[in-house]
Amino acid sequence: MGELEPEPWRGLDDTDADLFYNVGKMRAVADDLEIALVPTQGPGGTKDGGTGAVEALTRYFDLSQQHIGSWPAAAAFAHSVGSTGADPGGQVSLEGRGQRLAALYQEYVECCQKVVQAIRDSAAVYERTNPVRGDS
Repeated sequence: MGELEPEPWRGLDDTDADLFYNVGKMRAVADDLEIALVPTQGPGGTKDGGTGAVEALTRYFDLSQQHIGSWPAAAAFAHSVGSTGADPGGQVSLEGRGQRLAALYQEYVECCQKVVQAIRDSAAVYERTNPVRGDS
């Protein structure tokens, strides 16, 4: 059997002139994403005036079958977003108010926050391991 020669990974040495990154721009993207997430944080307002905050959705969200409708496709949608009662496994809080959809929103926001942190962590690694090219 012949030996495998893996292709070199870009950026492992300074001979790869095609590699480009800019730590400042990476951090600017993280900052912009973090600013975009501000409305999803903090107090959730009131039942009459939600803000888009996760707390508002999980506390005051009310998407019932009355809003969605009762024909077969609407009923299936109402069930999928948690608007038809408690989940048989007990996973849906605030029964019948669309809490599955609210939980997905919360998970989405948490994933966005992880992306922001991953960008910041990557920028820090580039800056620490290759400071000369860090702002190329």
